[in-house]
Amino acid sequence: MNQFRRFLLMLPWLWTTSIHAQPSGAPFPYTMGITYINGSLDGFVQTPAGGEPGTTSRSRPTFDELDFDRQTALDAYAMFNMEGHQFEIGGQWQRQSGKSVIRKDLVSQKKFFPAGTQVNADIQTDWYRINYLYALNRTNENISLSAGGGLVWFDFDYQLKSHTAKADRAYSKLGYRIGAAMTWRINDRFTLDSRLFAPIPLPNTPEVWTLDINAKYSLWESAASRTLLSAGVGYNRLDYEDGQKVPNHIRVEISPYFRLGLILEF
Repeated sequence: MNQFRRFLLMLPWLWTTSIHAQPSGAPFPYTMGITYINGSLDGFVQTPAGGEPGTTSRSRPTFDELDFDRQTALDAYAMFNMEGHQFEIGGQWQRQSGKSVIRKDLVSQKKFFPAGTQVNADIQTDWYRINYLYALNRTNENISLSAGGGLVWFDFDYQLKSHTAKADRAYSKLGYRIGAAMTWRINDRFTLDSRLFAPIPLPNTPEVWTLDINAKYSLWESAASRTLLSAGVGYNRLDYEDGQKVPNHIRVEISPYFRLGLILEF
């Protein structure tokens, strides 16, 4: 909880910085975006009870056996730029809900679900981020390179129910990443953008990998703002494993996924 409080306390500081700073170096220093994501899903939610042996099946239940083979998600963010510094606050909301029939005996959080049992699963693997990037070559107007890092906050909620049993677990964890980005301004309307963030592997922290390649096209522009259409592809992998004797181990891999969004710059 102390990590979570520190994470929340950083948000007003970043917002205050953006309001009182005098941005320069970009015609539209503020950005807001929303993106729809759809991709192939793989992974599992291994959820023991108290880290004790025999309280969970290894690397189960998988998304495949719960009949979750695709992930749709919503990603929203706000960014601001000033003197080569870029700050981003965003989140990705990933939810799965549905019914399936367990094909093999399953133990999850000490609850037993025999083969042939119909279950209802609700899984939340949301994560939120604060990123910072610093421009490395501000003199080049067509290609920009930047590097930095950030924080991620993994918010997990899991429920698996049958007529006779219910497994229920929720927790949140803070993780750390490094990242880099490249933007290629092809012309006044068309831009290619790519960014990669990789986890810093520390004990009991979520490891979130993201790789995005996007094409952005300016739909409308005035002296005060610009609206862009964004489309692209990406890769996303979240892996969390704690230090218990039998660990909580969550893996969510969306690969490849397709992105479609709208961006407002002002």
